[in-house]
Amino acid sequence: MDKTIIGKRTAFVVFLSFTLMLTACTPKASKTTKITGQFVKDVPDSVRIIVGDVLDTVAVVTNGCFEVEVPTVLTRASYLRFGNSETDQRRSQVAFVADGSNLAYEPETRTVTSSDKKGLQARFAAFNDSMERIEKEYETKLEEIGDDEAAVDAYTQKVLRIVNRYILKIARANRDNVLGAEAIWWYEEDDPKVILSILESFSPEMQAHPDLINMKETLSASLKAEEGSLFVDFTVVQDPDHPETSTVKFSDYIGKGKYVLVDFWSSACQPCWDVMPKLINVYNTYHGDQFDMLSVAVMDPPELSKESASQMGIVWNQIVNAKLIPSQVYGIDYAPYFMLFGPDGTLLKKGLTERQIEKTIKKALGV
Repeated sequence: MDKTIIGKRTAFVVFLSFTLMLTACTPKASKTTKITGQFVKDVPDSVRIIVGDVLDTVAVVTNGCFEVEVPTVLTRASYLRFGNSETDQRRSQVAFVADGSNLAYEPETRTVTSSDKKGLQARFAAFNDSMERIEKEYETKLEEIGDDEAAVDAYTQKVLRIVNRYILKIARANRDNVLGAEAIWWYEEDDPKVILSILESFSPEMQAHPDLINMKETLSASLKAEEGSLFVDFTVVQDPDHPETSTVKFSDYIGKGKYVLVDFWSSACQPCWDVMPKLINVYNTYHGDQFDMLSVAVMDPPELSKESASQMGIVWNQIVNAKLIPSQVYGIDYAPYFMLFGPDGTLLKKGLTERQIEKTIKKALGV
């Protein structure tokens, strides 16, 4: 689940009509789910289907078509991938729920539709579609507001209040399935204790969801990493085959007399790719005696991170193979995630949005 800030900063008009559908009860599902798809162009040889944590299989594409029957899993997200390289597969990834209905993958729109318009997959897709649409509306509104920071803050706070109420309604109505987990992932609350209390209300099976376990650990960690505190160090073995020459520490780059913008990213995160031109411009503009940047790759295998970083155009310092260590230390729960550290290693700002990055750096540097 890769979320940007409204995804963490959202507008609200269009999704209110989704509420009744999204909170509908989940009917008893068939034990299997049929998935089909038809490619017209750029036809892959096969499609990889990952069903929750119970199945990872490949469906051969014949004459542009594929068909596969998989177990129904309501408490975990499933994924469809294709492509010749691991990078291509991760970037092509589409999430869905194997909910017992007949599902169809549509390559042109990169969506999965269901034969059951009130089923869990339909509600899962509608929720994510609404949040993405709302995020775009929010960004459009910010463009209209312009540089009036007071108006931006007032609008943002209004939006967050309404969106958070909506998300909580969805989460509470789906505490026994993956839509509840998906909803809570979008929830933004300054006090992590609020989200922790919501997670405790989920069903026992959902409580055992690896993502939710990680979220709890992340939220607990975020309580310790507050703005104004000194950085917390961590160590990463970047190449497990050669630990003696590849081990690095966060402190190798932080607290060395420069302001440092840290970008936590993953190759499977499309927003991480989308923001890269902005980061390249920031680096080219401000890099020098006072300012530097550091990218920290999470979740990805080292070679995949290096390949993706090269494609992205990352030329500044980077740490690969960080896995979930930053989440455990700093409470990071989405990517890309940006932090600005001061010359002495003080955490000045965390959770910066794309819009805030350059403005915050300029203010820190006094330019």
